[in-house]
Amino acid sequence: MSLLPIIARFSRAGLGHPLLLRQGIFARMVIGHGFATGKAKPAEVVVSKRPPNAYVMFLKEERPNIVRLYPVLAPKEIMRILSSRWKAMSDEEKKPYKDASNEKMRIYNAPLAKLPKKPPGIFGLFVKENFSTAETLNPGAKVSDVMIELSREWNGLSDTEKEEWFQKREKMMEDYNEEVKNFGKGLSAEERAFLEEKQSVLLQKLKKEQRQLLGYPRRPPSAFILFSQRNMSGFEELTMTERTKMLGKKWQELPESEKEEYLEESRKARKKYDEDIAEWMKNNPEVL
Repeated sequence: MSLLPIIARFSRAGLGHPLLLRQGIFARMVIGHGFATGKAKPAEVVVSKRPPNAYVMFLKEERPNIVRLYPVLAPKEIMRILSSRWKAMSDEEKKPYKDASNEKMRIYNAPLAKLPKKPPGIFGLFVKENFSTAETLNPGAKVSDVMIELSREWNGLSDTEKEEWFQKREKMMEDYNEEVKNFGKGLSAEERAFLEEKQSVLLQKLKKEQRQLLGYPRRPPSAFILFSQRNMSGFEELTMTERTKMLGKKWQELPESEKEEYLEESRKARKKYDEDIAEWMKNNPEVL
């Protein structure tokens, strides 16, 4: 993109005065268009729209036919005819529309299937794998009654039997952690955008887990935290609020020369932290 259209726009608006150009107005526009960095603004990834349901697909297909047959009818009347036809259709007649809609939804939701699924707890795993059997053995029983029966069965297991379930879940967690570590590899920009829009909370949790599993560098303590860690003696019995207040007072009273020692240590730690993050990102380019 050329700078000329931007400069021309300023001139037409009466903003071409050198003083205004020296101020931040023009600079912000230059930076915003990527001229200051030599990089264009990244294109926004558009998330695909949710596909229509079977009824909407039927409307889209049949509406032109009704309009052709009854060109003088108002849109409201046309919709009434279409609605009546849909209601009168058999399940077999509706099936092609439902199948087409389901297939579109399967494709639309495909990125969701790529999300790692955390296994349930030990008892939850036991319930998941035994619920159908317990339900069959207790026909007509309420879900709450089936759960009571399963709880009774669980409590009746020996320690050895429970250990087997523990080991089974441990293996499932190992597999889950591997999925989390590798999640993000191969995801397209569209899939990432879709997941960020539809599952932002879960994605943030996965991002946190992934960083922990891949050894993301820990943020170093600030100068004040370093000071607090080394001057905690005598404040152990105080509440957290009181302790923070007293340490804050001591920090404020600290001579500048002594305070500078903590500040310098913090600066060095922060520099090392930034370097470690850069190295981590280099080694893990496709993470969340």
